[in-house]
Parts: sequence; C-alpha cells; structure tokens
Amino acid sequence: MYSRDDVKAITDKILNMSRADATVINFNGQERSGTRWANSTITTNLVQYNQNLSITVRVGQKQGGASTRDFSDASLQSTVDEAMAAAKDSPDRENLPELLGPQDYVEVDAALPSGVGFGPAERAMMVKESLDLSEEMGTVGAGYIPKVYNTECEANSEGLFAFYSVAEAGFILTCRTPDGAGSGWAGITGIKDVSMINARELTRVASEKALKSVNPRAIEPGRYTVILEPRANARFLSLMTGILNQGSNNEFIRNKQPGDRIFSEGMTLKSDIGNPVLRQTPILNDNTPAAPVTWIEKGVLRNRAGADGVRATPNMSPVMDGTDLSIDEMVRQTRRGLLVTFFWYIRGVDNATLLNTGMTRDGLFLIENGEIAGPVQNFRWNMSPLVGYNNLTLVGRPVPMHMGESYDGGTTGLIPPVRIEDFYMTSISPAV
Repeated sequence: MYSRDDVKAITDKILNMSRADATVINFNGQERSGTRWANSTITTNLVQYNQNLSITVRVGQKQGGASTRDFSDASLQSTVDEAMAAAKDSPDRENLPELLGPQDYVEVDAALPSGVGFGPAERAMMVKESLDLSEEMGTVGAGYIPKVYNTECEANSEGLFAFYSVAEAGFILTCRTPDGAGSGWAGITGIKDVSMINARELTRVASEKALKSVNPRAIEPGRYTVILEPRANARFLSLMTGILNQGSNNEFIRNKQPGDRIFSEGMTLKSDIGNPVLRQTPILNDNTPAAPVTWIEKGVLRNRAGADGVRATPNMSPVMDGTDLSIDEMVRQTRRGLLVTFFWYIRGVDNATLLNTGMTRDGLFLIENGEIAGPVQNFRWNMSPLVGYNNLTLVGRPVPMHMGESYDGGTTGLIPPVRIEDFYMTSISPAV
C-alpha cells in the first residue's frame, strides 16, 4: 500500500503535470483480507487489493474529470490530458465552489506497523492457538479474523492535502459443543494495535460459555435486569445515534434542547476525535477538520450533529464512557437478572419510538444473588434504546467493538458492558 510520503509524491506529480486553472485529486488504496475457519480447519484465506485515482480539472468555468488504476508516470499524464479534454468539451458551469486550502487536522496514528503487516501467517498462528484450546476444552470453533487497510486522500492546487490511512483487524469466534447444544461467542473488533488481540483468552471465554450454556432452563418471558456485554451494547447503542442529528424527526428528541436530560446519569457519549485506541478519520466529508464533541453528558443532551460549531457526527470515534468494573464485578453487584452475550437479527418495529426487536444467542445466563446460576433459554426481545438508556444503572469497562452488523466495516466505538433495568423479553426463542 501507500505511505503519506508516497501519496504526496503522486499528488505533487499530478499537480505539476496539470496546466488547468484548478486541479483536484482523489486517491484511494485498499487492502481487504481475512481468514475464516470452521470444524478445526481454515476454510478461507483471502486478500483483495484495489487502487483508484481520479483527477478533476477546471478551465475557466468548465470542468472535466478522468480516473485511472495505473499510477505510472505515463498513465498519470494520460489521465490529466483526458481530464483536460473532457473539461474543454463541457459546457460552462456557473458558481463553481471555491477550493479548500490547507487544513490543520487532529493527528491520528491509525496505521500502526503491527496492523499494516498483519498477514496470513500471523492470522494462521492465531487460528492454531484458538483451535488447540478449543480441542483441549472439548468445543468446536468457527471464527473470522478480518483485516482492512485503507489509504484515502484528497489534494488540490490550493494546497489541500487531506490524507488518512488506517489498518485495523479483529477476532470473532463462536464455539459450540460437539452436539451443537451449547454455544458461546467472544470477540474484539476494530483493533489498530494487533497486540490487543488475545486469541487464547477469547477462545477460553467462548468455549466456557458454550460448555455452560448446555441444558438451559426455561424461565418466563417478562421484564428483567440485564447486563449487556460490549457486543450486545454496541448493537443496541447503534440503534439511537441517528437521532442526535439536528432536525431529527424522532418524536422523543424533536423538541429537546441542549441542557435537557434525556437519559440516566450513567450515559455519557462522545465523539473523541484523536482517541489513541480508536481509528476513525479526523476529516469530515467536506475535508474540513473534525473536532471532539460531547453528545450526551451524564444523561444530559449537550450537542446535536449539524448544529453550528459542531465538527463531528455521532459515528466518528464514538466513546461511551465507562468505569473499571469488569463483567464479573457487575454480576456480583446484581441481585437477579440476565447476562446477555449477543444480540442477533435486530429489526425495527416503530421508527417514532425506536422500538426494535431481536433475539439473544450464544450465551444467555441467569444471575441470582450476584452469581451465575446457570443457562436459560434464549429470548426474543422488544425494546427501545430510548427507554433502555433511561434505565441504565451500571456501566463497566469499555473495549473496541464494531457497532454495525458486520465486523470489517462501519463504525468502531469504545463500548462498555451496561446494566439496564426492565428490559422486555417477550417470548422464548429457539436460537442456541
């Protein structure tokens, strides 16, 4: 792939080649790779490379563009010439926007050497470590180790150089008992420092959940105190970040103003641009600099995306503040409730109230008197995050976790486990 210096050399070369009144260059390079395994065997080891460069030129009030995947000098010159020809053949355009000049972005070191160099050999060693422990513990593992390495840049003849490069990885594992009766999940995603991935520990957690989830007991549907582990909380949190936009049509927040309390005191949500653990870009879509924003502070609305002076969106470097409490410590502080490992198949029910439905799976356990009393059958649930985060009573230690359905794209946040009261489990689910 391409370093900052490599990209700067290419964009400078194009700017020197161009004789246009103004020139804009968009650069993109991507490596997407990953390893999958199941039944004690690696099933897929893939890598996909892609690169593209587009050039837009202005000649007077005319504008034209061209693109190439070949970054040789001859190809770059040919692409510049093609863009110039396209501009000369185009009609005049009124009110072309002024080009943005140099910008000062928050420094983010998101492409660490360990992430950039994370290849099939390193992934294979993690898989072996996981499979060896699964076999030792009597479980069967199926997992995925994704890697994404992206480099993006927009540069122009006014001095803009908006460069961002990120390399991230994850480790996602489901372990089951050989008869398929028990299942457990563990994982960590959106990691730029690969040393944070402990394949053996994640395998131990997933295997223990699988073994302990066999022969679940049936309990009645109803409203329960729940501890949502980070993956479940990340998915639940993702259902509500969109309402933090200015002019949201959501009836809950439509008339709320900064300073109004909207959630429990335990809820603080930020976009921590420049966070040393996360890897989101510090560049907004219009190439102006992003800046840290507090959206919710101890349950109080502080800012709305799109408001004057707000230089971020809720899906940029999201951090839900937590504590040093481990999940085990949160269990010990809970008289009766459910420990939820994973949410699956979440679907919207009512957009006005953000009511959603989904299912638990891969480890659901009853808590009694501060201890895990045993596995219980999975549930379908109906719940709105607007209600859930108003019933927040305990927050634990945050970890990096993707908030969307996929594990190799979208938004990664620092997400803690949380305890929520009166979470509505509506019916028994056949999920394992």
